[in-house]
Amino acid sequence: MNLIVASLIFLSAFLHVSWNTLGKKRTPSAAFFFTASFASVLVLFPVLLILGFDFSIYWKVWIYLLFSGFFQSVYYSGLAGAYRTGEMSITYPLARALPVLFVPFVSFLAGSTEGLTFYSLLGMFVVFAGCLILPQKTLSRLSFKEYFKVYTLFAVLAAVGTTGYTFLDSSAMNIIRNTEGDSILSAVFYFTVQMIFVSIFLGLYILINKVEQKELFTILKKEKFPTIAAGLMVAAAYVIILICYPMVTHVSYVTAFRQISIPLGAFTGMFFLKEKWSAPKILGVLVIFIGLLIVYL
Repeated sequence: MNLIVASLIFLSAFLHVSWNTLGKKRTPSAAFFFTASFASVLVLFPVLLILGFDFSIYWKVWIYLLFSGFFQSVYYSGLAGAYRTGEMSITYPLARALPVLFVPFVSFLAGSTEGLTFYSLLGMFVVFAGCLILPQKTLSRLSFKEYFKVYTLFAVLAAVGTTGYTFLDSSAMNIIRNTEGDSILSAVFYFTVQMIFVSIFLGLYILINKVEQKELFTILKKEKFPTIAAGLMVAAAYVIILICYPMVTHVSYVTAFRQISIPLGAFTGMFFLKEKWSAPKILGVLVIFIGLLIVYL
């Protein structure tokens, strides 16, 4: 992984933490992520039309887009639930750490081990171990019940969604790169259409959930601009990652190094959201940072 890719992933991580902070602080709900997703579509889709983008040249990736949109909606739903029931300084790292193991494990089951080394796998495991330390109340005694809280289940759900769309997006972007077209514009196309499907799936969920309907009305009445800002940050962060996928030898490298957002998210929760400081949180962040260095080096 070269310096340019690492810098792009860091920028994406910063934007990712920023919109998550807005989601946690404002209205953590599926309605929030639906509005943010739809806002990004309203901004980017006209750009593609104005530039005369030919949607038909990537007909092979539409099935990837459909399922990726579904897994993205699963991720957002899990994230919303985690933020409603737990602290961002704990739930954000958990949701981001679990895919570090899920992705290579699924890759192994699929028969793909290309680009994976002992040190990269070790680094991924260290990142995961650091995030397991985070939920603990004290370092003197490990309590497994901390892993069975409601927010933990939601974090796992979010991680499953992340794992699903990570594989689909990587495969789709590789197909796109083998087709004639501008890479940045192609990434914008992919993200925009994906957000259309996300909006559809989340919209269907809101239609059958009265609580989410009330949240949506609240957002449209009082929280429009913060939610739109979050949508733009989602778009920028995700397009950057899509651009990075074909620039590395294995998708797990991107998945692992973008976990730099874990310490950023943890400290944001403790500094800006005034969440409780604790020794396990600090140690967990340090262990994660060491794991990221192992992956990077």
